Amino acid sequence: MNNQSHNPSKPLGQALIEAGLISINQIEIALKEQEETGLRIGEILVAHGWIKQATVDFFAEQWRSLLAKTDKKPLVYYFQQADLLNSEQISAIIRLQKRKGQKVRFHRLAVEQGYLNQKTVDFFLAHLFNIHDPKSISIAKPYEILKKYAQGVKDFSGIDIRKAPMMGVSLRGVVLDGSNLSQIDLSKANLTQSSLIRVNLNLADLNQAILTEVNLSNSFLTQVNLHEAHLEKANFSAAILHGVNFHLSHLAQANFSGADLTKAKLPLDYAYDVYYDKYTIFDYDFDPEERGWKKIINNNK
Repeated sequence: MNNQSHNPSKPLGQALIEAGLISINQIEIALKEQEETGLRIGEILVAHGWIKQATVDFFAEQWRSLLAKTDKKPLVYYFQQADLLNSEQISAIIRLQKRKGQKVRFHRLAVEQGYLNQKTVDFFLAHLFNIHDPKSISIAKPYEILKKYAQGVKDFSGIDIRKAPMMGVSLRGVVLDGSNLSQIDLSKANLTQSSLIRVNLNLADLNQAILTEVNLSNSFLTQVNLHEAHLEKANFSAAILHGVNFHLSHLAQANFSGADLTKAKLPLDYAYDVYYDKYTIFDYDFDPEERGWKKIINNNK
């Protein structure tokens, strides 16, 4: 089933992310600035130099009416209207297409030549010609979270944003208890002092994420990538951590009481205290006491 929404009234920022024209981190910054300045999202994105004014105008002024039309023009027409391809680039691709001596799609050559990215092509094909990429992921919920967070909302308990691309976002102090975040990409994200109790994070990418003082108790983190993550004072009590990659992560005063660390890839050296208790499960060849971990007795460190 296709995950992309064809709602023509979707926010401009959401459409631009789905089209691969701006990043999730850029829209996060723009949403915060919008709350402070009252400027339009498009104005902020253009002011930062992240997108052309002509491209913003195309999506703001033409996109909705184009979706409603039944008589479609060739795909290249829309790329030119959006100022994503210029006349010289189009001519170069056509010449290359002729030299190939076989039927090669124009948009494939545009991607091969680096003029467009595949995500942009897929977006136009899906929305204008109803040709969908089954691996496409909706950005609607992540966009909604960022917008509400910019407005001061921090409780997002029970939300389902599995597989969402949220690289580098800053969601400090949010509540995501009971949420489904499986396979989410939160690499380099900042979730300091957030609550992620009973959360499904299986197969998530948290490479270099900042999770200082985050409560992950009773959560599922099977095969999560926490390489180089900041986990100071993080609470992993009763969490399932099968096969988690903790290489080069910072675990100062992290609490693993009752956690299952079977097949977890743990750091070799500890220049700080890490806590566990008699219920913590390790691989047979890992001796926490020998590695310098501190055992909690009667829940008192």
